[in-house]
Amino acid sequence: MECAEPPPPYLLSAPSTRSSGPATISSLPLHILHRIVSLTLDPNATPSRFAGDWHEEKVRRIWGLFRGLRPVDRRFYKVSTSILRGMYINPYLSLLPRGTSSNPFPHDSDTSNLGPDSTARAESVFKRRSRETAVFDRFIANRVGEDLRRVESELYEESEAEMDIIKRLQPIARTEDLLLRLPPSLILPEAPPGRLRSRVPLPHPHLVINLTPTWCQVYLSTLSIGSIEKNKAGRDLVIEVKRQRTPEETVRKIGEGLEDIQRGMIRWGDKVY
Repeated sequence: MECAEPPPPYLLSAPSTRSSGPATISSLPLHILHRIVSLTLDPNATPSRFAGDWHEEKVRRIWGLFRGLRPVDRRFYKVSTSILRGMYINPYLSLLPRGTSSNPFPHDSDTSNLGPDSTARAESVFKRRSRETAVFDRFIANRVGEDLRRVESELYEESEAEMDIIKRLQPIARTEDLLLRLPPSLILPEAPPGRLRSRVPLPHPHLVINLTPTWCQVYLSTLSIGSIEKNKAGRDLVIEVKRQRTPEETVRKIGEGLEDIQRGMIRWGDKVY
């Protein structure tokens, strides 16, 4: 019987000459940082001897997270935004009328799931944010501020900003997001380089929707959504279609109208009944 070969000799690795330095909170994985920040919002988990009313203390901690910790850097922004979105998603959805089309977290807009492999990428934190996600973030900002003012004064009067977000901004943002479901021959996900031209396909970053009780108007803006340029944006009406029962049906109608523009059956800026 043949004898098995002996195992290779054990060699001690040379000691590393590079010092990793002391561990800092900025070097922690995002999911661990997420857990630490979450615990700071719970007065039971992280009690303060200066705290009074439990509810007021929690409201003030959330305000501190929103205004103080979130703007520190990219990592704290991603973690804080993830926590806030997780806290306020149910209140946001509960205010939407029954049957309303909504998806605040399409594709990469969702930062609520920060697993061990999550990293803080170098791109802008707003780059992949959908239009409805931006509306949802605005809802969070308004709710956090109103909660603080409510605990600070019994004389505080409720504003109508929240209902304006739900009734006016959410339907517009949802319709704008749904435009990305149209084929690339009609809607381009990214703006092509070069001069913006008034023709189909339309670059989605430059599209703006305006809704009236009866009509849906699609505008082509000279500035992309989220642009930091100071120049005044001009808008060109592309098409106006009759609003349908749902945003999905309205977007389908927009797609049919854009196809008619391509075929030369209707003109740029026409109404479609």
